[in-house]
Amino acid sequence: MNFNKVKAAGRTFVIMRAGIGLSEDVYFQLNYEKAKEAGLDVGVYWYCQALSVEESTAEANKILSILKGKQFEYPIYYDIENQSLFNKGKELTSAIAKNFCNILEQNNYFCGIYASKYYLETYFDDVVKTRYTIWVAQYYDQCTYQGPYKVWQRSSEGHVDGIDGNVDLDESYADFASIMKAAHLNGF
Repeated sequence: MNFNKVKAAGRTFVIMRAGIGLSEDVYFQLNYEKAKEAGLDVGVYWYCQALSVEESTAEANKILSILKGKQFEYPIYYDIENQSLFNKGKELTSAIAKNFCNILEQNNYFCGIYASKYYLETYFDDVVKTRYTIWVAQYYDQCTYQGPYKVWQRSSEGHVDGIDGNVDLDESYADFASIMKAAHLNGF
């Protein structure tokens, strides 16, 4: 990836994968450094594989070890789209989301949830949907999700100079960088 070209193409932020389950993404450290050098605002997501609250604690602790010493202008998102978890029901899905986010918040990170519109409406309780910032995925010409959200992922088939192949396209509706810096969150 060439994040200088991404910036030159008019993009201002990137939300990159930090890891999945208990494994760090092998490209995360390099991508983080290159995005920061290019002057992009950076957020991350952690792909949930937890099927219990205890497993979400382990995932939270893993990402905390990876985030240490870095600064993020965008939230730390818990990406929950695991059908095996959804099959266990709304109560457990919500408990896992709350646990992960609460652990990150206790460590001065601004945390949110990433999920599709359908999953948000079906598998998360109202506390999750209103307590944490939401990054909603809906591949459509407008977002029809009725709950509060600050980032909308509108496509998974976009093209951006500097990135080979398809890329997710997102719109942000918050000045997250100012929030993080003013509140001394996410490493600031």
